[in-house]
Amino acid sequence: MQPLEPRRDSRMPFIRPSGAIPPGPIFHASAVTGTGTSSPLHQTFFRDILISLLLFLLISEWLHPLAWMADTSIEAGPILVVFALCIAIDCFKVPYTWGWTAKGVLILLFVGFMFDRETFITGAWVFDLLRTIVQDVGYLMQAHFDLISGELRTLLFLLGWSLLISVIQALMLQRQHSLWFVAATLIYLVVLQLVFGADTVQGIMRTIGYGLLLLALLNLSRIEQTYGFASVRPGSAFRWVAVSAAVVGVLTAAAWYSAKQAEPEELMKPVSWAYMSDRLFELYNEETHAGGAVAKSGYGQNDTSLGGPLQVDTTPVFTAKTSEPTYWRGESKNFYDGKGWTQTNQTLEPYAAPVQTGSGKLVAQEVLWNDKSPNKQLFLGGNLLGVDSLLTEKGKPLSRDILLKSTLSGKVALPEIADPLSYYKVTVQPVREDPTLLNSDVGSYSPEITGDYLQLPSTLPRSVRSIAEQITANRLTPYAKAVAIEQYLSHTYTYSLEKPTTPSRSEDFVSHFLFVDKTGYCDHFSTSMVVMLRSVGVPARWVKGYAPGTLQSTDHEADQLQEVLVRNSDAHSWVEVYFPSMGWVPFEPTPGFSGISSDHPRETLTTAAMEQSAMTASLMNIPVPGNFTATSSEWLQATKHTVIDYAKTNRNLLIMLLGILIVLAAIVLLLKRKGFLLNGALVPFYKHSLNHPHPLIPYMDRLWLQLFRKYGGKPKDQTVRDYVTSLSFKHQGQKQALLKFALIYESIRYDAVNSSHYTKREIVAIWKAIQKTH
Repeated sequence: MQPLEPRRDSRMPFIRPSGAIPPGPIFHASAVTGTGTSSPLHQTFFRDILISLLLFLLISEWLHPLAWMADTSIEAGPILVVFALCIAIDCFKVPYTWGWTAKGVLILLFVGFMFDRETFITGAWVFDLLRTIVQDVGYLMQAHFDLISGELRTLLFLLGWSLLISVIQALMLQRQHSLWFVAATLIYLVVLQLVFGADTVQGIMRTIGYGLLLLALLNLSRIEQTYGFASVRPGSAFRWVAVSAAVVGVLTAAAWYSAKQAEPEELMKPVSWAYMSDRLFELYNEETHAGGAVAKSGYGQNDTSLGGPLQVDTTPVFTAKTSEPTYWRGESKNFYDGKGWTQTNQTLEPYAAPVQTGSGKLVAQEVLWNDKSPNKQLFLGGNLLGVDSLLTEKGKPLSRDILLKSTLSGKVALPEIADPLSYYKVTVQPVREDPTLLNSDVGSYSPEITGDYLQLPSTLPRSVRSIAEQITANRLTPYAKAVAIEQYLSHTYTYSLEKPTTPSRSEDFVSHFLFVDKTGYCDHFSTSMVVMLRSVGVPARWVKGYAPGTLQSTDHEADQLQEVLVRNSDAHSWVEVYFPSMGWVPFEPTPGFSGISSDHPRETLTTAAMEQSAMTASLMNIPVPGNFTATSSEWLQATKHTVIDYAKTNRNLLIMLLGILIVLAAIVLLLKRKGFLLNGALVPFYKHSLNHPHPLIPYMDRLWLQLFRKYGGKPKDQTVRDYVTSLSFKHQGQKQALLKFALIYESIRYDAVNSSHYTKREIVAIWKAIQKTH
């Protein structure tokens, strides 16, 4: 706002009284008697040091993620030391020439120390650096940018950043501009989090704290000017800083506590642009998937594309008799491509009866296929030790020598030319895990195991690996890691056949389940566990088959065989983890399923075994979601889903309301610009002193503010009457009314004693006259 000065000519009906306030900005605090032009803190060295320190902390937030982005060990500490010294040079106001000379020497010393530490003390690195720079200049002239040395790259990097820091520091210290750099830092950290998957939550919270402190330091004088007071008491500036630091500390502590409550789940997840486009398309096209067929539950051969809702199919598949309830294993698959599973080597070889290992209990099983479910594959409750009978659907017996088996996937089947099976009777040996033995198994893996069962796609989002590392951070053995991930999945995510959505074409299946749907069925849980285990170096594979089925009866005369009915709805998938001491051990991450070792609950045995092994943390530390208000993160997630569901349901209403708000905002803005929202529309903010007791000054200041918004600001070298005279109006009466308004304003502002006869009613009448001429 420019000064409103009285014009000294014959038209002035008054003389400025002695001691009146000199002309100045009508909204400037210095216009009030007893108020200085700037706060003491604004020009103190103490303020400059604090601002420079906060600038250094903000710069450090730019450098911390560099190591993650480059995926190498980058020493950010020495770089920060150089930047800190450069900031200190500018803070102490070293002359320009000497300051940049010192900065250049510091940067050269840093480059020499980083690239030639052995000869740094002797100084021989200087000549090597000069030769390298001369050589790089030749590369630059020849446009061979890929041959430029690391020394020159680092030198240019530090010089560029030093220049940028110097400019930013000057803007903060001299122009009091800091909000733009804080905002740029926040945008930088948020982009790293959402686009690249870096964990910058703590950095974002720190940046907000630094930004609030900077605003408190730089805006103290502006606050004084706006509200018309000055911090004239000794130590008031220090108290202001102390109070600001305390408030920021409380806010930062609250944010940090909320973030800790959300662990190990990140507060922000990487953005899936394909998923967002799919969801936006679905938002405006409700019927897109209306005609699509929903898959039915059952055992299929193609597992290359997982996900989407399932419809329950209760059609019986086979009836079985077993001496012990077991899962009915079909086969395993080893290659995950981000969408589903395949088996890289499915070669079937003639079956040879293996030698029984261990003293585990043997299980006898009989399977009778449903008439409508002929099959050439055997589903077994463990390692196949003996085949007692094989019958085709025509009742023809088959020799066990006809069977084929894959050593990699464990699949047992008849040749393609054989008739389908209708019945078979076998003897199997289920896997009996020993938690104590497995928890102490830290043996090495063979290249065959690591090659096939640690495979992960190159496109796997880093967020999947990060959450697996967080869950297994305090687990020292592969078995402990496997149990931790198994229990985390079964306790954190919910089971549903209808709610899961299909990932977009470029979206990873596991990432979509963990961070988007957060609900699914066995394929989601088992695939996620395998991928998470592989990401922390534990070999695992995906297994599919059938759950134990529904118990029908118990045959007490035939060695207590239990009869079970297995349906398509019992089709299931789970996980097998490799241990050098025992081989492949099954795990069950899907909630609601008892698991393979139902007679020995894994959680109880595992917790006890780990206590005996002096593990650093108990598995019970894994968060178990309860009431949605238990933690702030769960409340936020529940609120987010509620808002999204409401937006989808009432999107037409929301679009209409948004349009109405935009129209209303445009109308209000137009009325303000036209001057129709002046009376009572603004809250008085001008604080006049005792030397200016006239109550019309704040009111007329607000009216001048509206005029300046409409016609532009007043130059410094103009009085208010010159300003009004320079304006162009369609009606001469409008200029005359405005000129009278200016005369009254000058009179009550600079000769309040002799102008006390003016009332607000007269001012309002003049203002209405101005508006009528529009």
